Amino acid sequence: MIVRDVFTKRQAMISYTIGELTQMITNQQITLREVNKLQVRMIRRYILSNAVTEQVYLPPIVARVEEGKLLDEGKPTRLVIVDGTQRMKALTELQAYVEKAIGSDNDQARLDGLKLIGALDKVEVAFQVFEGLDEQEANQLYVDLNTKSKKVALSKRISFDSRNEINQTTNKVLNSNSLLKEAGVELEKRAVMRPKNKKLISLSQLRQIVAYFITGKQISSSLAYEAEMNTINDEHIEIINAWFDELFKLHSVKTIGNYEVSMLASFPLLYAIAVYAAEGIRDMKKEERKEVVISRMSKLEKVDWSRTNSVWRKFNGSERGREKYYYLNNDKKTIDALVFWLQRQGGE
Repeated sequence: MIVRDVFTKRQAMISYTIGELTQMITNQQITLREVNKLQVRMIRRYILSNAVTEQVYLPPIVARVEEGKLLDEGKPTRLVIVDGTQRMKALTELQAYVEKAIGSDNDQARLDGLKLIGALDKVEVAFQVFEGLDEQEANQLYVDLNTKSKKVALSKRISFDSRNEINQTTNKVLNSNSLLKEAGVELEKRAVMRPKNKKLISLSQLRQIVAYFITGKQISSSLAYEAEMNTINDEHIEIINAWFDELFKLHSVKTIGNYEVSMLASFPLLYAIAVYAAEGIRDMKKEERKEVVISRMSKLEKVDWSRTNSVWRKFNGSERGREKYYYLNNDKKTIDALVFWLQRQGGE
């Protein structure tokens, strides 16, 4: 344990084993902030999925020693967590989950549990421990840690994520589809602001379309949907690229993202077309899925995709901006209505 003075506060980097932390929690020697069960569950799943390969990467938990408990007295036995409550809960619940797996009737679960128990024995958790912080200062530090740090750009989160099939497939589709690149993909913003931005789609929106082709579920633009699949399925990439090939037959790739001329620049409509094309194909064989997608898309060739087509005003939306253009609502009700209309246009 190395203690350093930083400005007016002393701090130290200290490591604790999971066993030590579990015992301290049991003995009420660690004070936690409010627990978010969903976040705890996600962190615990991440740790359990990657502990055997020793690829668990967690930032140090930030804590302070209680008044009178000085760092010079050695490794603190009482801590107040400043930042990292959810990580603490997830880590200290691991032992119980591993023991449950070992006692399971499932042979694979028992084997996984035995592997994990050996891995967890080696795990040490880093703590950044402050001395001399009062409660008000600790609260301010918590706020600063969670608001002042720079977020990793969405494009980097997708590009560098080696565990999530949705993110990796999105990245592969982006890099492999020259027509999509020509139509334009906004890499940094979650949405494309119309009518000024002429790019067809944002990376976050592309991820939503990819997710539907993979899971058959409509997910939000956030990264909350964590489908932990380590094997990238090239069949998904082939079918998604086939869908884009058919999409660019419906409108020129050069102006498809121009909202002044193309309603396909409206993401709710674009997403509805993806749902229309891919709905119900998940359990089909690859060639059958591809044929169905191409067939459905070809049936839309006679649709008037111009923004001025009055049919779009039949769907929920509103006029916005100086130009008073009509924008479709980006919600499930509107998308479902669009899918139903597309099915009728396709003769289904």
